[in-house]
Amino acid sequence: MKNNTEVLINILKKFPDKNPNPVIQISDFSVLEYFNNPSKEIIEFYGFRINEKINGLIEDHIKKTMISNEHSFEITINTQTFYFSAIYTAELKLINMYGTNITAKKVIDKFPDSNPNPVLRIDLNGVLNYFNKASTYLVKELSIGLNNKIPKIIFNNISNQKEKFELEIGEKHYLFHFVKIHEFNFYLLYGTDITDTKDKERILNKLSKYFSPQVYSSIFSGALDVTINTSRKNLTVFFSDIKGFTTITEKLEPEILTQLITSYLTKMTDIAIEYGGTVDKYIGDAIMIFFGDPESKGVKEDATSCVLMAMEMKKALVELRKNWELAGVSESLDVRMGVHSDMCTVGNFGSLDRLDYTVLGNGVNLASRLESLADSNQILISENTYNLIKKEINCNYFDSLTVKGKAHSIKTFQVIGTPSDKKSFSKISTSKEGFILQIDKSKIKDVDEVLQLLKDSIEELNK
Repeated sequence: MKNNTEVLINILKKFPDKNPNPVIQISDFSVLEYFNNPSKEIIEFYGFRINEKINGLIEDHIKKTMISNEHSFEITINTQTFYFSAIYTAELKLINMYGTNITAKKVIDKFPDSNPNPVLRIDLNGVLNYFNKASTYLVKELSIGLNNKIPKIIFNNISNQKEKFELEIGEKHYLFHFVKIHEFNFYLLYGTDITDTKDKERILNKLSKYFSPQVYSSIFSGALDVTINTSRKNLTVFFSDIKGFTTITEKLEPEILTQLITSYLTKMTDIAIEYGGTVDKYIGDAIMIFFGDPESKGVKEDATSCVLMAMEMKKALVELRKNWELAGVSESLDVRMGVHSDMCTVGNFGSLDRLDYTVLGNGVNLASRLESLADSNQILISENTYNLIKKEINCNYFDSLTVKGKAHSIKTFQVIGTPSDKKSFSKISTSKEGFILQIDKSKIKDVDEVLQLLKDSIEELNK
């Protein structure tokens, strides 16, 4: 009587050749010994031959099987996916691989009909083959039905392999992503209703227009509390306004005035943001900006950024003037600017119900005073600011200013240009009420002639 081991060996030797599922036999030397007809596609795919050694992925799985005696894995052949259970029989020195086609199961797993979000099945030509109940609103708004082509705007995103894209459909906003099911050559399009999220983004976007970008970011990052809270900081404050703007407003229609002032404030604000300034407020045509809070690069760097910003604004006026002229404004677009660096109180001021993030103090008042004293297209800065920026920016002494509450007069300076700006050093420009002097040394051919003109002017002034 044969023992149990011999009986088992004889049973294992009898491969069910009529088995509808793949059955493959490989020796412990990774040599292909046998395969049944359902395995033919797999064997041909890998290029294996009877009595020859296999390699690649299958060989790796064979090695794992020999270590653990049993091993399971999946392989994908063309459009089919198979699940294999491999068993090592030491007595025969063989690995028997039993496969099951799980293509349909994988598709079902990827396509849950009970999904609470829209799921649509689309063939490679863009035809809708199926949609779940959650897709009813989508299908209705898109005016499509089964066996109809989906809109080009959706199919183009899929064809271009844009795995995620957003679309407004009806009154809702959807985020879509798709998966290509290679086994059956179709796409599954998954939709997520993000209408609420988009609505919140729109509200936040509207609110952001009431805040400087730095303040807005600080509030929503939690760095700035929405409570009455202030602190003392060394800031650089900037003021500007359009000279004679009241006269200009009286001559323009409201629509044209709104368009012009909007383009002006937008350009100035863009420049302020570029240089890191916190736009405090607009007072008609006037702008108040400060540097040093809620973000600061350092007292000196903040002052330098502020003055460079003012110089950039002055340059931008050239293009803006052309727009004003085209709109029929006869008056020139001339802007006065004032800058002062000092200790100020900054933070949230107001009531328990309404807050205003701003800056207060004598430093603010002095910056405003400098702006009012500046001539057309002139940048006046205080001695405090001048001492911080004098190595980086060329300035001329302007005048001494008597300020209420100050024991000594305040020296003021006119900004000329940066050391890298050669044209600035070739020009001399200064002014007082009733007096303007502008000399471009690069264009002077006879210095003695100019000196004589200056001498004649002085004699005429003394008469």
